[in-house]
Amino acid sequence: MKIFKTTVILLLILVLLGGYYFYELKTSKPVKEDNKIFTFKKEDVASLKIEKQGKALISFQKEGNDWYITSPVSYKADSIYVDELLDNLTSLTFDRKLEGDLFTYGLEKPSYVVEGRLKNGYTYSLMIGNKSPVKENYMEGYYIRTDKSNEIYRVNASSIENFFLTNNYLYKYMEKFVVTVPKNEIKKLVFYENGKEFQFKKDEKGNWQLDGKTLKQEEMDNLLDSIVLLQINGLDEGKNVVSADRPFAFDVYGKDKVERISFAKKDENNEYVLIDGKSIGQYVSLKDINSIKNNLDKLIK
Repeated sequence: MKIFKTTVILLLILVLLGGYYFYELKTSKPVKEDNKIFTFKKEDVASLKIEKQGKALISFQKEGNDWYITSPVSYKADSIYVDELLDNLTSLTFDRKLEGDLFTYGLEKPSYVVEGRLKNGYTYSLMIGNKSPVKENYMEGYYIRTDKSNEIYRVNASSIENFFLTNNYLYKYMEKFVVTVPKNEIKKLVFYENGKEFQFKKDEKGNWQLDGKTLKQEEMDNLLDSIVLLQINGLDEGKNVVSADRPFAFDVYGKDKVERISFAKKDENNEYVLIDGKSIGQYVSLKDINSIKNNLDKLIK
């Protein structure tokens, strides 16, 4: 009796899936040669926002050539990952058009909504609904629509899954390098350690000096490399650090800006990093900080 009951349940599931498959085939429309969802280019995008079930998760704003996170924190964004989102968005194509009510495809209350604005003021929205139970050319897909059309489309899952933000997504989209001044644009460094101050300056000939003494270029390069390669390796979301309690800090002078870096204790392996006296919980490895200190010690000994 138990085996019979299980068999009936499996047959019912098979019938339902089969019905959905034929419903999708029946309601589909032929796809034109030009099947792009959007026609603008990624260079045209000025802002981007991703919402999940009506809640804003993250927002980006472009300033000049750089992207910045504007919500839930204010921080420079990792442009590589933002460009990846824009590539997915502007190259998005559909493999099937469908008819029916929004509820059928999970689009009445979409799971994710991507909103954006172009430089010319044009706005757009991409709504993402249910996952398709049927593979198209062996590819999984999702149902989507835009705010500019009543059409319902099926798109490949791989083209939109980057918009499904998972744990630690904020850390993913943050700029990882602590110092954003390019190495070749650094003209002055000031270090503070245990109450002492050390100033390194670049002269007109491009040589680095400390207290009027010209430094070895190789040793100076090692110090500069350890500074510009210092990266954030984690984030304690919601943690605001406003006071540096470690006896080591440094200022980096570029062409038109100064970045002031200091640290606060986190644990035995990591320290919170404060940029211009502020931290949103990002931290760096103590090993990487010690690498900077070691290169500094070689130059001031």
